[in-house]
Parts: sequence; C-alpha cells; structure tokens
Amino acid sequence: MEDLTPVHDLVPPVLGRPVAPDAGPVLVTIEYRIDPARSAEFNAVMQATRRSRLQRGALAWELFHDASEAGRYIEYVIDENWVEHLRRFDRLTAGDAALREQRLALHVGDGPPVVSRCIAEPPGQAASK
Repeated sequence: MEDLTPVHDLVPPVLGRPVAPDAGPVLVTIEYRIDPARSAEFNAVMQATRRSRLQRGALAWELFHDASEAGRYIEYVIDENWVEHLRRFDRLTAGDAALREQRLALHVGDGPPVVSRCIAEPPGQAASK
C-alpha cells in the first residue's frame, strides 16, 4: 500500500526570469545515467514513477532510452501550467519520496540527474529577456 503521508522536502525551482502562473504547458525533462545491467530494475521503478506522477496531476509522462548510449534515459513530464507544476511539489507524499530515492540510488552519473523545465510559448510571442 502506498504511503500517502505528505512530505515537504523538495524546494520549488529558482528561475532566471518571472513566469506567469498560467504559462504553459510546462515540459520537465530529467536525464538519468543507469548501469545497463540494472535497466530492468530502473524500468520497474520508472513505471511506478509514471503512475505516481499521473495520479498527482501530470498531463503526460514518458520514458525514453537513448538509442546510441545504453545507460542514458530521459524522463519527461508535462504539467498544464506553471502553477500546476509548482503544486506538484506540495502534493509530494512519502511514497513519492521513496520512489525518488530508488531512482537516485540507480543513477550513476557524475552528479544528480539533470532536470530541465521548459514553458510552451505561443507562436509569434518572444520570451521576456
């Protein structure tokens, strides 16, 4: 049974520019480096991660395996807008934190997994500088 106890140990991202609450959708990518011998274990953890992220409000989720580099994976999550993305930090549960620890334990990169956040921009609209 999943532990739904609220956990507030993640800090929302600090951005280089202001983002409107309704800006979006928001694309989050997370790049993992995994020992190829543990890919089946990683995939099992990521399927549980998928269920969790979608239950907590993500619009879409996918895991990509690099075709030219055996241990490189990219997870992507799409949130409806910036405020919904930030709300996912407030919805974190002990079960989510346990999944995060499992993902981090499998990551063998030189640092933590690389996280990027991109916000959709309507056609013809330039980003603020």
